[in-house]
Amino acid sequence: MDELPQQEIIYVIVAGTMGMLLLVGSIAVFVAVYQKRILREQHKQKLLDEMYQLKMAELQLESQEEERKRLAADMHDSIGSLLWGVKLNASFLERSFDYDTEQRQSYVELMSALDTAISTVKRIAWELTPQAFLQEGFSESVARLCERMNGKKMHATFTQNPGPSWNDERALSAYRIVQELVSNCSRHAQCEHMAITLLWMDNAVAIAVEDDGVGFALTKERTGVGWWNINQRAKQLNATISIGDTPTPKGFRVVITVPLYQ
Repeated sequence: MDELPQQEIIYVIVAGTMGMLLLVGSIAVFVAVYQKRILREQHKQKLLDEMYQLKMAELQLESQEEERKRLAADMHDSIGSLLWGVKLNASFLERSFDYDTEQRQSYVELMSALDTAISTVKRIAWELTPQAFLQEGFSESVARLCERMNGKKMHATFTQNPGPSWNDERALSAYRIVQELVSNCSRHAQCEHMAITLLWMDNAVAIAVEDDGVGFALTKERTGVGWWNINQRAKQLNATISIGDTPTPKGFRVVITVPLYQ
């Protein structure tokens, strides 16, 4: 067989090289498109998982609110009514018999205990139900919360700049966050002073809660139910959480910045 001319050999080599390059390029394009598709599907699945988790958290928080309403109604209608009945019966007995000094003192102590119990039931029912919150609004509710905590082994203060009357469902969620933070301060911080400050801005409010207690390590993972509630409500509100040390040598400070509108 005659040998191929040099020009044809070059042509074959060039054609083969171009064919190989085209094949390699096609494979590269296919791999890139396939990887992009996989990444797109993974991103889509991640968004679906996040939406599912947010929905489940929302349902759990809604369940908590419904349970709060039920407990508030039970306390007001059952325990509250029962205590009032006991107080009325005690008043009737006081009018029906003559008591000596010691018995009179016991009666006074009983009535004082009943008054305290009735007041406590009213306070707890108020904290549990949103109806009372919707009447007072966010600022007044936080101020009242500080007043109730003041004197219970700590001094609590509340300050704010002028702001709007905020009492919608988002405000209630923000108030629940403050309740959790205050509860953490009173139970774990071992603090003497606690301060809550509201900084009202045009479209947001910054809620600062700080104390002079034992503080905690910023690197430590917070897995308690209280912090779970705080984080989930913050996600629903599209709020940001900033945690750090106070300017003083001890204690801790957390700032929740909540958009007023969403």
